[in-house]
This record gives sequence, C-alpha cells and structure tokens, in this order.
Amino acid sequence: MLNIFRFLLLSFLGTGVSSIRIGLITSHHLEHSVRTAVNIIVPRINEQIVKTRGACFITHTSFIALKNSHEDLNTKICDLANSEVSVIIGVVDRESGSIIEEQCAELNILFIHYYWTPGYQKKQQTSLNLYPSMEYSQLMERLINLWRWDNFVYIYSNYDAPKQLIETLSRLEKSPALLRAHTLDDSMMATALALRDTCDRNRCWPKKNRVLIELSPNETLTFFDASLKLGMISVHNWFLITALDDLNDHLSQYTHNGMRVSLLTVSKEKWNQNDLAIKLPDMYQEYLAKIPSNPRTPFKDFAFIFDSILLACQAGDRRIISCGDNEAVKKFKLPIVKPFKGLTGKISFNGTSDRSDSELHIWEMGITGAGLHTGIWKSTWEGSKELTMLAKNIPGTHEHYQASVRESRTLKVTSIHEKPYVIEKIMPDGRIKHEGFCVDLLDKLAEMLHFNYTLKIVKDNKYGERKNGTDEWDGMIGEILRGDADMAVAPITVTATRLEVIDFTDPFLQLGISMLMRQPNPKSSSSLTRFLWPLSASVWTFSAIATVITALLVTVAAVLSPKESTAEFKIQNSVWYLVCILLRAGSGYNCQAGATRLISAVWWSFTLVLIAQYTANFAALLTVDRKSMPFNSFEELGNQTEYNFGSILGGSTMQFFKYSRIETFRRLWERMQSAEPSAFVGTNHEGVNRVLNEKYVFLMESATLDYQVTQNCNLTRVGNVVLGSNGYSIALPKGSKWREKLTRQILDLNEKGIILMLKNNWWKKSQQECQSSEPEDLQTALGAENVYGLFLLLALGSGIGVLCAVLEHTHFIFFEKNKRNGQTPKLQQMIETIHAEIRNSPKF
Repeated sequence: MLNIFRFLLLSFLGTGVSSIRIGLITSHHLEHSVRTAVNIIVPRINEQIVKTRGACFITHTSFIALKNSHEDLNTKICDLANSEVSVIIGVVDRESGSIIEEQCAELNILFIHYYWTPGYQKKQQTSLNLYPSMEYSQLMERLINLWRWDNFVYIYSNYDAPKQLIETLSRLEKSPALLRAHTLDDSMMATALALRDTCDRNRCWPKKNRVLIELSPNETLTFFDASLKLGMISVHNWFLITALDDLNDHLSQYTHNGMRVSLLTVSKEKWNQNDLAIKLPDMYQEYLAKIPSNPRTPFKDFAFIFDSILLACQAGDRRIISCGDNEAVKKFKLPIVKPFKGLTGKISFNGTSDRSDSELHIWEMGITGAGLHTGIWKSTWEGSKELTMLAKNIPGTHEHYQASVRESRTLKVTSIHEKPYVIEKIMPDGRIKHEGFCVDLLDKLAEMLHFNYTLKIVKDNKYGERKNGTDEWDGMIGEILRGDADMAVAPITVTATRLEVIDFTDPFLQLGISMLMRQPNPKSSSSLTRFLWPLSASVWTFSAIATVITALLVTVAAVLSPKESTAEFKIQNSVWYLVCILLRAGSGYNCQAGATRLISAVWWSFTLVLIAQYTANFAALLTVDRKSMPFNSFEELGNQTEYNFGSILGGSTMQFFKYSRIETFRRLWERMQSAEPSAFVGTNHEGVNRVLNEKYVFLMESATLDYQVTQNCNLTRVGNVVLGSNGYSIALPKGSKWREKLTRQILDLNEKGIILMLKNNWWKKSQQECQSSEPEDLQTALGAENVYGLFLLLALGSGIGVLCAVLEHTHFIFFEKNKRNGQTPKLQQMIETIHAEIRNSPKF
C-alpha cells in the first residue's frame, strides 16, 4: 500500500517519475537468491537512494522459476505481457534465453540478459546483453599474448564455447589442445585424466602446464578437486578461469601447493565513493546474510541483477502487445540508453544489443594462497581499450616472486672473444655490448630457467689448462675453480683433464678436428704433352688398338668381297684409309663392296663422336685452371714438409694430439712440438691469419672451421676427414645445481631445432659469395668408362661388316662364278626344277 501511495502521489504532483513493471525469469535453484537481491535493490530505487537516469518507480515485480522443461514458458510470458510487464530480466543460460528473447520480441517486451551470444547468430537487435562478449575475447587474446601462452589446453563444457574465442585462437601460432568436459562426468575425473594424458603427450610438465578453463562454477571447483587427487595441483600448473567471483572463497584447499590461478571476473578490488554513497556495501552484506551459505558467485549474481534493474529503468514507455492480439510488431526498437555507472562498470550500448563499455578485473592466487587484484581492463564506446597489469609490482604474485628469484639468481658467466660465438660490439653511446651465438643461447636459457646473468670476458683470453703441470688452472677453467664465475658459455670442449676438476653439460654443438688451409694456387702447366690431356691414357691406347683391328677387318672384307680390289686395300692402305677418315682428309680409295662401306660408316661415326668429345674436354682444360690439394689426410700432412701446422696452445685440439697413442698423431705432435717458430697460436683469429699469410695448416674444431670458410673465400677445409667426436658444452663447478637444469633445457632446444636455427643465424649471417671452381669431372681427362659404348658400336659395326663380306663371298662362289663359266649353278637348277613341277601340276 505504501508503494502504491507513493506512486499515485508522484504522479499527481507531476514530477515526471516513470513507473515500470518488471518480470524476472530464472532457474529453479537460483530463485531464492534472485528474489532476495530484487527485494533489497527495488526498495532502494523506489526510495531514490539509488539514483537513476530520470526518476524510476518500480510498481510490480513478477517471478518465473524454470524447471527442467520449457513447455509452459510461453504461457507464463503471455501472463507477464497481459499484466503489462514491459521489461523481462533473464537470469538464465543462453538456451533458455534465446527462447525468451524470441517471444519477448513478438510482444514488444525488452529482454535484458547476461550471457555470451555468438555474433554470427544475431539476426536482429531484440535484447540488451550486459555481458561484454567482444571485450571478453579481446582481453583473453591480450592476456594470452602478454603471458606468452604459445601452447595451452582449452577445457570447456558447452559445445560452442570455443566459438567465442575463434578469432583469438585462429591468430595463434600453434592451436591449443581442445578438451571438452562430458556432461555425464559429474566428478570431472575423466576430464582431469584427459588433461594429464594430453600433457604427457606434449611433454609440458618440465615447464608450465597452461590451461584455460571455461566451465560453470560448480564444474570448475569439481575439476580442481579431481586434479588435486591426480597430483596436478602443483607449481607446474597455471590455470586461467572465468566462472568464479574471487579466489578467496572455495579454493583454500589448493593454496599450499604453489599452483598459479588467474581469474577474469567483474569483481572489484574495493568499493568506490559512488558505491559508498548509495550504501551498496550494506546492500551486498544484507544480500549475503539472507542467501544460503557458501554461494558460488554471489557478487556476480548481485551485480548483474543490480545493473539489470538500473538498465530497466531506461526502457521508457513501451506498448505491450498481448498474446491474444492479432497485431504484430512491425519493427522492434531498442531503448536509447544513456551511459551510466553500474556495479560492473560503465554501461552503454551505442544503439546496439551488445554492451560497448566494460570493466573486467584480473585476479591471481598469490604464492601464499591469497587472492590478489593484478589488473583491470577498461573499454569505452569511443573505441579506447586499456589493460593495466600490476602483477610485477605486487608482492606475493608469481611474477613478483619470479623477478625476485631472478635477482637472487644473477649468475656470473665467463666467456672468450671468438667469432661467431661472442663478438664485441660498440654502441653509438660508447657502451660495449656482446652478441653472437653463445650470447643468444645464453639468453634463451635465462628466459627458460628464470635467471639473470652478467657476462664478462676472461682476462687472459685462454680456454684453460694446467699451469706448468700444477693443480692451478688458467683461462675460463681457472675462473670457475676460483669462484670468479658460475659458468663458462663459450666454444669450450670436454676433455678428460678438464672433467677431473669441473662439470660439463651435454654438448650444444657437435664437432671434431679438421684442417684449415689457404686455397692452393692454380696449378700451372706448360707440358709438351698437354694436348693429350683431354683423353686418358687408356682411351688413347684403346683408340690405337681399334684403328689397327679395324684396318685388318677392312682388309679381310676386301679379300672376301669379289667387288673389292685387294690391291687397293692392303693392310698399309687400310690403315692410311682409316687415318684419313679420322683426320677428315681424302685418301684416294673408294669402297665398292657393301661390307667395306658398312665398316667405313661405323668408323666414321666412331671418329666423329671421339673427336667431338676430345674437342669439348680440351676446351674445358684450356679455360679452367686445375687446383690440386697437396694432401688430403692427416697421414699425408705428416709426410710432407712444405706446410707447417699447429693448433691453439693449451686447447682441446692440442691435448688430443699430445695424449694420443696412435702413431700418425704422435708424429704430428712431435712435429708441432719441435717446430720453429712455434706451431701453436693463442686464438683462432691468430691461427686464421697465419693460414692466410704463411704456408700453415691450422688444426681446429670443425664447427668454427665451417664458420671461417664461409667468411673468407681464400680458406678451405682439407679433405672430408673430421677427427674425433666431441662438442662444445657449458662448463660449471663440480656439483653445480644448474648442470641438470641446463642439460635438460639444451636437449629440449636441440629437439625443437632452436639451436640449429641460432647457428644458422650466425654462420650464414655474413656469408661471402665465393666464385666456385668448375666441377671436378670437367677438369680431368676423359676416362675409358665414358667411351665404352663408342668402342662397342665400332666393334658391332665391324663385326656386321665382316659378316657381310662373308655373305658376298659365298654368293659369288655359288652364283657369279658359274655364270662366268657358262654353267648354271646346282642350287639354281634345283630351284628351277621345283618351279617347273609346280607349274605342270594339275591343281595349278
């Protein structure tokens, strides 16, 4: 009665107060909490304690509680329309909401809801949605990129949940593993087991197992309980959830295991002045006192109802169509909503169904288990979007803890100037910066293992060896033993003597020992027999033999053939005849018989191809200078005296030869040890300079040798022999806790190809384009294996020619000889007799 009286009084006074009737539809299990919130909020609005845009007086509120089916939903909405309800607020899921929205549009009732709606399903603007769908997906994308979630698992229950992030997921380098929680999985144990199996396959446990959870509040908490039973609530897991209000309630049993949980929610860190002015904290505490204990999302439920009722006050006058009327809504018009401040942030719609202003909050479960407000996302209808993250500056957050750990994990790293591993670069402001392959590798390891480092160059510019046979070491090994450095990251190899005093990780680069020398000068030649080089000795020999044999066959064919003159084709004349054909000169002899002509044609073809090959190979030999290596193996290196050879003093290569028991390497070591001037150098750079300026062969690691060859076209590797099998490793003090961590990470980088990618960046970064020499086969004489077919053709043709000569001789004996004597050959007589008998036969 009091409310009716106030309404009549305000109407009578002409104050311009608008009265509205509101209907609320919710699920059966939420009916009590929704009624409680409405009964607290509506009186405050009617009493003008909560100010609205334009005075608003709610005269009536109706409730509909949905059970398991929607059979009588249309009837109940019709009842609301008949009672002149102009706004319906739906505290329902999207399936029920879509049915309600469709009928409300037919009755010209404004429907207000709070759930994600796929944009592609929007056919017309027939409701107001307080859920910031677009802002949610944009914020999720920003966080995934900010946190570098390059690989994660997405757990969801609604079949179309991934569609709200479809654009975000499509822009990721690697698609996440999608895992849908089954509706029959009440305990969520099957989902938790599937997550563990997925991580076992992807090997994500050594790092952080990142999981995005899109489940209902109850499903989320049940999933955490199942994960706890499987041992997945640990420091190795990072969960991002969206269903809960905050991280202080319901998660106390998970706060002692170092698990990282991030939360996206509308829950604010504290009440602002406007909230205090309208006594919102008191209203919220009254709400909490009247609803059942331990609610899942009390703030979100209360805030949504509060903002929905404020929004309903701006619905304006609407002409409601009763269900019995035949009149249809020509065009549904949304109310013009002026921006106002709600409990979930600023609210505006910009003429559409979707909310254009939003305020979302990011929370994190800290190291101690407390919920910490770490960020806020604000967007406006003008298009501005702002994400403020404060996690690094808030004590107790994981990022702040990791930063403090990194500060305490500042490692002292020693290295050596060696291209392309560590290169000194002077910046424009005079600062000295180091870059190179080892620096890039160190950056990767520091990022993965969360440590900082300071890099300094070893003072004596040495790798490390014992000083005069004592227990004291110089170089980088000495700095590690003295405690001046925590590790050495450089092209340093593992040796037995070094392994006695320090530890090494697994190699990050595999290598062996090779020989580096200057490209030999082109071989000069002024030999009198140079014209013979195009063909090998075997080809010249076979050609001479083929000439003699073919001459004999021509002579034999001339003797056998009655048409040929044996006087013209004696053996010496046949040789002359074939030589003239070879030299393309006239001999004065003409073949009459078919056999000799056939042999001549085959010889002509043979010499034509042979001369063409000789000419082509001779041209190549005249235009290409041949380079020959003075030696191609370590044994040949020890047997020659023209070149000196050596290695880095005190390096692993020197130690290999020094302690080797193989005779060849012992001789090389003795040569190096007794050489004057010294065969040893201090650095790789010094060794390369000696190679370029002296007759000196530098014995060095193959990986560094490959780099030097790409940088200078005057350098080359001798042979393809790589001596030994070793690698560059990170050196550490004995018993260092970092050895296993670094080894595991190096193996991971190798398996993923990241180390190979880093190597290619530096080995090919400044590679010179060298003019390559001609292929080896163009610089050598034409071997017999290249002309076997040609000789086979000559032999086959000559054999056929001799066969023709035999046939001609046989024909002459049986036919031509008897004709000349006036006698008919016996064979011809027999043939004529047979023909006569056939003609005289009666049948014929």
